[in-house]
Amino acid sequence: NPPGWGTLPASMADLFREDFERGMTRLAQENAHAMPVLQRAMAAFFFNFIPTVSNLYVRLAERIRARNWRGAIASLNYERLLEISLLHGGIQPVVGQAAAAGQVELCLPHGCCHIFCEGARASSSGVSFSGVGVTFDGPVTIISNSADCQRRLTGDAVPPVMSYFEPQKTTSAGVSFIRVQRERWANLAAEADVLAIVGVRCRPHDTHLWTPIAGSSAEVVYRAGAAAGQEFRDWAANSRRGKVSRVLPGYLAEEFNNLCRAVGLT
Repeated sequence: NPPGWGTLPASMADLFREDFERGMTRLAQENAHAMPVLQRAMAAFFFNFIPTVSNLYVRLAERIRARNWRGAIASLNYERLLEISLLHGGIQPVVGQAAAAGQVELCLPHGCCHIFCEGARASSSGVSFSGVGVTFDGPVTIISNSADCQRRLTGDAVPPVMSYFEPQKTTSAGVSFIRVQRERWANLAAEADVLAIVGVRCRPHDTHLWTPIAGSSAEVVYRAGAAAGQEFRDWAANSRRGKVSRVLPGYLAEEFNNLCRAVGLT
């Protein structure tokens, strides 16, 4: 993205590489009007990711269908890999409603690259606004057609319903959708027997994510690298005392069967 992310000064680019959240915090302080523009560029980038037929998400979807699994999936990722993989595996993902037979609920506490707020539209050629403190709300729509999505990203100054990846996880568009999805995540965590967490760093300041995990009586199975695993152990020792919390140290491909076994997908 040369006209957007490529124009960041070298010092800021280095900060993003070291800690993306700190980079976004600096950007919000120095040029908050750039945040929606860069968010739209991120969405365009993530929209193009397509899973291969051997992808672990596809294998997960196939197991869900074969075992008529009644759990739910939450994702913080902005790409559509889980949604596409579920569809490929013969499972219909549903957002914002309880799953029926042949469906799985997909909870999106940070939104996704192809969800747009219909409450406001603004021409990208004539409107600029700060990425913090300016919000739009209203009904949301999912645009899965590539050409339609690209037109929306190019022509509309309002970015998709995606939380900015900064410490507060603020949102410009679809604030009610994000609020409801975070409430739904808290309910899912409270009702779960087992929570499997994959590839999410333990950032306690993300209270909308980690407070429900701390309060849940579910067994927590955490899969991440060595450093992240230790962060989780330290957090769990203080925040989940007396509850079962364990770490799977291997890569996802190595731990896939163990994770599936933990959530009843064997």
